[in-house]
Amino acid sequence: MKRDDVPFQRHWLYYVVLKYAVIAIAVAITFYTVYRLYSG
Repeated sequence: MKRDDVPFQRHWLYYVVLKYAVIAIAVAITFYTVYRLYSG
């Protein structure tokens, strides 16, 4: 991502990090839920 792609220019690094952190947490929760459903 470039600085021009984010809605607020000053905090673009925090925006990018937060975006990928939210995606990673969502994927982790999904895998955990699937594991719990199909493991037992």
